[in-house]
Amino acid sequence: MSSKLYRAFQSDGFFTTSEALSIMPNKFTCMHTLEHLRETGRIANVRRGLYEIIPLEHIGKSKPVADKFLLGRKIVRPYCFAFHSALEIHGVANSAFYNAVYVTSPRKFRKFTYDGIDFKWIPREQLSGCEPTIWTTARILVTNRERTIVDCIDRVDLAGGFEELYKSLLSMRNVNSQKLYEYTKMENKKVLYHKLGFLLSLPRIRETWSVDDDGLARIRQNLSSKIFYFETSKGQGRLIEEWNIIVPKRIEELMSPA
Repeated sequence: MSSKLYRAFQSDGFFTTSEALSIMPNKFTCMHTLEHLRETGRIANVRRGLYEIIPLEHIGKSKPVADKFLLGRKIVRPYCFAFHSALEIHGVANSAFYNAVYVTSPRKFRKFTYDGIDFKWIPREQLSGCEPTIWTTARILVTNRERTIVDCIDRVDLAGGFEELYKSLLSMRNVNSQKLYEYTKMENKKVLYHKLGFLLSLPRIRETWSVDDDGLARIRQNLSSKIFYFETSKGQGRLIEEWNIIVPKRIEELMSPA
């Protein structure tokens, strides 16, 4: 029986108690089997109700580091990976290693750490702008390119900071300016128009994404007379008058090639 349960999720890498019960409906038998699998080193507890399959060749030895996105997709439903996690999944993140996974969902889960990675819940009632993609061998959900950009300029702290965001976005290709505008409008935050306009006006971004004058003009129509901040503390930074936004003083250094 234990071999049946182990084989059922071997290719998935992770599974929940609910999924185990779908294979083995008798709760007593299922929980007894899970305990046996854990004691024999074939599965590991990630957190209550969530388990990692240990590959056969690693049973009784040090297990490999868990794939954070294969794990992340099992935490809560519905869900979508966003912010820096989305940059990583899209293959554009500047940092080679990032120790947090951001999962958006209308359903809350408590932050936890596994294999040195923090798994964090970011509340979102509507999972608009999510698309399926394949990560290794599994189907996962991630914010699309344009939704990712708007999310990251909204919460630069969840994108790794301005330098990480800027250098990551330079690697992003086939960005649809109309969709960027639509997601910005959907969020209904004036600050996002100021941030997006500034970002799109940067020469390297403008060239990479083929931003035209009409696109920038449409954003200007939504600007406020209020001055906003782009990841810098009040009283610091310098004002970019064109977009009424205060940016870090070291912005040229932050945008310079590594």
